[in-house]
Amino acid sequence: MPLINPPGPDLGPSALSYVDAYNSIVSRVRRSGGSGSGGVVIFCGADVDGLMAARILVALFKQDDISYRLLPIGSYSELEVKRDQAFENDEIHTLILLSLGSLLPLSQYFTLPRKCHLHIIDAHRPWNLSNLYGLDLDMDDEDDEETGGGGRFWVWGDGEEASLDKVKKSWEALEYEPSDSGSDTEDDEEEEEEEDDEEEEDPEGDNSDAEGDSNAPGPSRKRPRTNSARPPKAKKRKPIDPDAPGRRLTRAARDAHHDRIQRYYEAGTSWGMSVAQCVYLLATVLERADNDLLWFAILGTTHQYISNRIAMSQYERYHELFLDEVVRLNHEVTPVGVGIGRTPNPDDRSIQRSEEMRFTLFRHWTLYEAMLHSSYVAGRLGIWKDRGKKKLQGLLAKMGFSLQQCTQAYPHMDTHLKRILPEKLEAVAPDYGLVDLQYPSFSRSFGFALSSLSAADAVEGFSALLEVAKGQRMEIEREGGRNGGEWFGGTRAWNIGGREAAGEDKENVNPNGGAGAGAGGAGADGRGKETQDGAKKEQNWQVTNFWIAWDACEDVALMRNSLLLAKSLHSAIIRQGSSILDKSSIRALRTFRFCALKEGPDLRLFSHPATLSRLALWLMDAARDRWAAKADKNKKGEKDLPFVVAALDEERGTWLVVGITGGMEFGNVRKNKFGLAFQQAAEESGAGAKHDMFETSVVEVAKDDLTAFVECLHLRSI
Repeated sequence: MPLINPPGPDLGPSALSYVDAYNSIVSRVRRSGGSGSGGVVIFCGADVDGLMAARILVALFKQDDISYRLLPIGSYSELEVKRDQAFENDEIHTLILLSLGSLLPLSQYFTLPRKCHLHIIDAHRPWNLSNLYGLDLDMDDEDDEETGGGGRFWVWGDGEEASLDKVKKSWEALEYEPSDSGSDTEDDEEEEEEEDDEEEEDPEGDNSDAEGDSNAPGPSRKRPRTNSARPPKAKKRKPIDPDAPGRRLTRAARDAHHDRIQRYYEAGTSWGMSVAQCVYLLATVLERADNDLLWFAILGTTHQYISNRIAMSQYERYHELFLDEVVRLNHEVTPVGVGIGRTPNPDDRSIQRSEEMRFTLFRHWTLYEAMLHSSYVAGRLGIWKDRGKKKLQGLLAKMGFSLQQCTQAYPHMDTHLKRILPEKLEAVAPDYGLVDLQYPSFSRSFGFALSSLSAADAVEGFSALLEVAKGQRMEIEREGGRNGGEWFGGTRAWNIGGREAAGEDKENVNPNGGAGAGAGGAGADGRGKETQDGAKKEQNWQVTNFWIAWDACEDVALMRNSLLLAKSLHSAIIRQGSSILDKSSIRALRTFRFCALKEGPDLRLFSHPATLSRLALWLMDAARDRWAAKADKNKKGEKDLPFVVAALDEERGTWLVVGITGGMEFGNVRKNKFGLAFQQAAEESGAGAKHDMFETSVVEVAKDDLTAFVECLHLRSI
C-alpha cells in the first residue's frame, strides 16, 4: 500500500505526495467515461473534523467537475451496510474514507472490485500497520503505470510515520521473514554444542566453577565463566537486537519484534494532524486555497484542541502554519483581541488572528455565564458550590466589573469594559489561580449578518448541531435574553424546521439526469432517500444532523442560531456535572475513577458519545486540582487517574461507557488506553458489549452487565 506524504521540501523523487494521489483520482474519473455520481464515493465520519474535510474535498471536486456521493457514517455497523451498498454499483472506481478507518485492516475489510481504489485520510492513531506497510500493488492497472507506481489502497499520512521506522522493521520482519520453528531448534542445538566444545577446550574450565548448576539444561552442566579472558557466546546472545543486519530471524528475535509491535498498539490511542488540515494542504499545493477552505481547516484543528485531542504545543505549531496562510490570503490582517472587534463591512469575509478566552461562548452569552460554564474556571474556583460562585463574583468585583454589567449580553456591555477585559484579567485572575486564560486562535467576519465569529465558537455551534440538532428536545433562550422581562424573556423549544427534508440536488447535478451529491449532500444515497424513509430517519438522527451542520457551513443565520443550541447544551452539561460533584458521585477505584448516571432530566442527552465525552472532560478539568490535593493530603492514591463515565440509555437498555485520560495539568494530553482495556474487560467478564464507535474508548454495555464489566476493568492496568 503506498504511503502518501504531505507536501514538503524533503520529499524524495520516488515518494508519492497528496498531489499524486489526487491526480490519480482525477485521471480515473476522466477515463471512466461515466457521468453519474456512483464512480466516486466518500464515506465521512460524522464529526466536526470529518465535516470540514468533506467540505474542502468537495470544493476541489467541483472545480474539477467530478461527480461524487457523500455518505456520513456514524458507526462500524453503518459502515458495513454502506460498504456493501456502494460495491453493488458497478460504476464505483474510487472510495474515499474521511476521518474513519485507520484501525481497520483495509485489505481484509474492503474486498475491492477490480479497478477500484481506496483512499484513507484519518487522524485516529495508532495506524493498523498492515495499512502502512502492507504490499498491495496493482500494477496491471493502467492508472498505476501512469502515476509511476501505487496500489489499490492509498494511505494519506501526516509526516509522523517517519518516527515509526523501528516499528516498520519489526512488522516487515514478522510479515515477510519465514517462520521455521524447526530451524530455530537446530540453531539452539548448534549453539549449545559450540558452548560445550569451547568449555572442554578451556584448560581452566574443569576446576574454575565447581559449583555448577545441576539443573541447567543442555549437554553441559557447568555455568559459563564470568572471569574468563574469552567470554562464552551465551553471554553475547543475551541482548537480542532484532534490527541487527545479516542474521537469521531466530525465535528470540521474532519475540523481540512481536513485543515491539505490541507496545505500539498497547500505548493507547491518540490523534494525528486533523483530516481537514490534510485536505487543505492539498488545496494549497494545487493553488486553490481561499478563505472558505482555510476557515474549514482552522475549525478542524481547533476542534481537536478544545476537545483535548492534541496538546497545546502541537496546536501552537499548527497555528503558526495557519497564520502564514491568513496573512497570505487576507490583505489587511489586524489582530483582534477579545474586545469590541472590527467595524462591520457588508462584504467582509476576512479571517483575522485573535486571542481566545477560555470562557465558553462569551461573545454570545453574558460574561458571567460564560465564566460559569468554563471547565477551566470551574476547576480553579469550584463554581458548582455557592462558595465558588461567590469567588467568581469577587473576581469580577476586584476587576472593577459590576455584576449588572457582567450579566448583560456581552455585545451590550460597556465598550470600555470589553476593551480592558484582557488587561484586568491578566492583573487580577492569577490571584485566583487563573493563569492560562488565553490562547492564540482566529476569528472570521461575515458582513452585517455576523460581525465576528471565533473559531472556538464556530466549533461549539457545529458540535451542537451534530449532537442534538434533531432527535433531542432542547430548550433555548428567547430573543431578548434572561433579562428581557415578561414579554421577551424565558425559553422556547429548539426547532430547525424542515431543513432535513431538503434533499434536492443543487449543484453537483449530472447533466444526463443522474443523481449527484451536491452541496446539500443529496444524491443516490444522500439526504433525499433517507428522509423519504421514515424508519431510517427515526433511528438515524446522526445522518440528519450531519446534513444540518453541512448547511450551516454556508448559512450564516443557521450558524448563528446554532450558538443558542450550543449554550443550551453546555448548560445541561454543567447542570449534570455540578450535580455529580455536589453529590460526590465519583468513586476512586484502583486504576481509574468511575461515575454512573442513572437519572436526571438531561439523562437522554448523554446517550450520544460526544456529549458524554464532553461531560467527562468537564468533570476531569473541574475536579483535577481537588483530586490532586486530596491525594497529597492522604499520601496515597494517584493524582491523575483516568476517568470512566457510564450513562444509562433506557430506550436501548444499555449503558454507554466512555473512558478518558488526562494529565496532571490543564491542557495536558495523554494517550488513551481504554480501547484495549474495554475489549479485554468485556471478554473476561462475559458482559454483553458492543464496540461500534470509531472512538475505541467508547463502548455499549448491556444494562445488567455493567457491574461485572467494571469489576474486570478496574483490575487491569490502564
